Amino acid sequence: MKRRANNYSSRKVLKLKRQHPCASLAFRLSIALLLCFSLTFTGCFLTNEAETFYGRVNVPATPEFRWSDGGLPQIFDPAFAAAPPDTDAVRALFEGLTDYDSQTLAPVPGVATRWEASEDKRVWTFHLREDARWSNGERVTAKDFVRSWQRTLSLGSRAPHARLLENIYGATPDAPPPAQGDAGAASASQTNRAEEKKGNAREAGKEAKPETADIKFGAEAISDTVLRVQLQQPDGNFPALVAHPIFRPVHEVREEDGITALAQPVVSNGAFKLTQVASDSVILERAAHYWDAQTVNLNRVRFVATSNAEEALEKYRAGEVDAVTNAGFEPLALKLLAPYRDFRRATFGALTYYKFNTNNAPFNDVRVREALAIAIDRERISEDGMDGASEPARTFLPAQQNASQANGTNLSNAISLDIARAQRLLAEAGYPQGQNFPRVRLLVNRNEQQRQIAQSIAVMWRKSLGIETDVILKNWDEYEAAVLAGEYDVVRKGFVMQTMDEAANMRAMFEPDTAIEESVSAGLSLEDSTQKDIDASKTGQKNGTGNSPAESLAREPVLSERDALKELPAIPIYFASSYALVKPFVTGFDANLLDAPSLKRVKIDTGWQAPKKNNAVWFKVGE
Repeated sequence: MKRRANNYSSRKVLKLKRQHPCASLAFRLSIALLLCFSLTFTGCFLTNEAETFYGRVNVPATPEFRWSDGGLPQIFDPAFAAAPPDTDAVRALFEGLTDYDSQTLAPVPGVATRWEASEDKRVWTFHLREDARWSNGERVTAKDFVRSWQRTLSLGSRAPHARLLENIYGATPDAPPPAQGDAGAASASQTNRAEEKKGNAREAGKEAKPETADIKFGAEAISDTVLRVQLQQPDGNFPALVAHPIFRPVHEVREEDGITALAQPVVSNGAFKLTQVASDSVILERAAHYWDAQTVNLNRVRFVATSNAEEALEKYRAGEVDAVTNAGFEPLALKLLAPYRDFRRATFGALTYYKFNTNNAPFNDVRVREALAIAIDRERISEDGMDGASEPARTFLPAQQNASQANGTNLSNAISLDIARAQRLLAEAGYPQGQNFPRVRLLVNRNEQQRQIAQSIAVMWRKSLGIETDVILKNWDEYEAAVLAGEYDVVRKGFVMQTMDEAANMRAMFEPDTAIEESVSAGLSLEDSTQKDIDASKTGQKNGTGNSPAESLAREPVLSERDALKELPAIPIYFASSYALVKPFVTGFDANLLDAPSLKRVKIDTGWQAPKKNNAVWFKVGE
């Protein structure tokens, strides 16, 4: 009877596959689980103690890591790499002054062995290791960093993350005076010449425009092994910022039609070197001249081409790849994959938030902003609106980043649902029970999921505060135009963290809407996360401190989580999640807020064996 039942289940699955040759991944996963349950009740079972994995576990004989990373890397230039898999390849090929510990995301030594800062945190000095080498054996020097950073700045908007360098003195034409004293400031003669030109221009009846040639660049090679960097604004976490791929040096570039590109073959200074670029794979191999080559565990990294999430999972199930990341998993597929031990979910540093137009009354009143912020039930939105695939955001930066800051964020200031306080604040601002409060224009880029979330929040504001909201949906081009024109009271925004540097993240989130720059958020689909998926828009708002509509708002930048929670120029709603499948014989492939695993840490346990417990019968989907 048991055997007959098992045969029937198998025939049923095969019949369904024949009837649905184009069945979705979620459908096939559900059928696979149905088969597992059928076997469970007919004598062939999976015990509760057994570790189960999705698909075949084919342990490789050699330390080669096969990775489906949402496609194949196509850009191997730190200046142009915008998102995975390009940034993953760049981090493996090139090493910066610092790197991130892939578990804690604290900055760790890279080409620089140590660093120190001036008392005001505006001047940083990095000491480079003498044994840092390019893959051709040449020495890596401080001049390589200066030259590479200047090249990136010269590319302007063609370099997707060039704005991360803008706090370096001289990176922008309107740079303030540099730090003085033994900080290596620009010479007095340079400063005097600049002031003299400004004075002459004023006398002529016009404002002088700073000339780039007159501004000394703040990154200076003191020697081959000493690099000094002067900043415009203090930054106590600058070593975390320079871990970003945009700060990594390049060896040699060529220029064609005014566009610079890496010379071929690519010369790099990281733990791996590029050895093959093909239509079906990209191969990196361990770099012999890398200063820390003896600690690199992998001989080879193979990026495997997959066109979509379904193909990636098929290859993983067949044992043809060892890890799948940055795949647009459907919500049902996520639920069906969740029970497997090799499935991972982690908080991703991508925030959806609602930004206020503080030029409009009454949103220039911090009491109104706080009332609207604490009247939102984030847990309900995450569970209902996002199917539990996100994490409610009570702060602007995830908890892991807050914990990593030197001064730390007082999480007692984190935003919590408090309707009674929200009602008191609104009454203090002159709008008891929402009386005479203008209808809120809530601008959202056109997306079904975000429309539902916006309408849910509108209902919360109406029920708790008596405030009515008009949800305005616009296509992306119209949305951008409306944001730039300030045609909103509250607008839905998305921000993807590029670094663990707190000040850089705050600047990117809250700078004025003079431009909207798109950034691809890996692993999330356009339809699910909206607006081309958590667009890392370079957006922000003035720092509103006024308590009355007539009071003008300060233009001081928001540079800390503490200030953002105090002034609330925006409302954090939720953080996204990242997902991965990683074979059990792979170690060191760490999940983190930046979704940036370190290939230098990855190891293949070629001797791994599945544990045997209580004589349980193992059943692997796909066998």
